[in-house]
Amino acid sequence: MNNTPEASLKKPLGVYAMAILFILAPLGNILISFLGSGLANWYEPPIFMALLKTISVFDWIWLGLLILTGVLLFIQHKLSWTMAIMSLVVVLGINAFRLFQADPNSIEPNFLKIFSILAVVTTLGVLVIAFYFKFPYIDRRTKWTSTEHNPDRRIEERDSERRKK
Repeated sequence: MNNTPEASLKKPLGVYAMAILFILAPLGNILISFLGSGLANWYEPPIFMALLKTISVFDWIWLGLLILTGVLLFIQHKLSWTMAIMSLVVVLGINAFRLFQADPNSIEPNFLKIFSILAVVTTLGVLVIAFYFKFPYIDRRTKWTSTEHNPDRRIEERDSERRKK
């Protein structure tokens, strides 16, 4: 049995970081939107809660989709990478739409344009990186949270086949 470090399954730290970002993105998006509202003291609890009530159902759905995508990336399911790509495409579409069609009365127009352009560029950049890595090896056997050595069973199978010959 080959227990060298080269034969162990690597923990996809990039996917792990991406999962954290997907989970934190809705909170960041809400905070940036409230900051751009132009309201003084938007961060005070009564004002903040009132602003939360103004978020549309559609926005809660796509923000929830981001959280779900992050959780799926942590679960290490094979479809989670596809879900992440689809979520990024949805976010890119929403940001592009809002760049040209948003209600200028709901947020300061200059802030909206700058934020939307940054959001589109950032999302597009993450999509390019995600397509570059195509489909990472997301396997539950990698045990991301474990500190124990986790041998790559594919290597062990190849080694046992070589010994048989």
